[in-house]
Amino acid sequence: MRILIVDDDRDLLAALKRVLDDNGHETHCADNARQAVEMAAAGDYRLLLVDYKMPEHDGIWFMQNATLPKESKVLLITAYVNREVINRMFDLGAAGYLVKPFDEDELLRHVQFYCGKEGA
Repeated sequence: MRILIVDDDRDLLAALKRVLDDNGHETHCADNARQAVEMAAAGDYRLLLVDYKMPEHDGIWFMQNATLPKESKVLLITAYVNREVINRMFDLGAAGYLVKPFDEDELLRHVQFYCGKEGA
């Protein structure tokens, strides 16, 4: 499955990419929301993991500006747990969220839950 991870933490991007690639996914990374909007427009991503707090533009900006296929699922990944932000992301189309820090098993459970057997 094609997955796009959007987060300004490059160490986290590398770790998530490794886990997802090791589990059979094609994983791409963007370290800012503007780059992610361009990548989302050019790629057919089944799942997008999107951080909320990033310099310049946040996850809400990404959701407002990205063109995503109807079948794509977006999960907010954030350490900034705020009900207003979570609800706004849901209003913009996010399917769920993961609270940082999360472990490999939790990540893979969410991928499988939101994308079905294809996520296994």
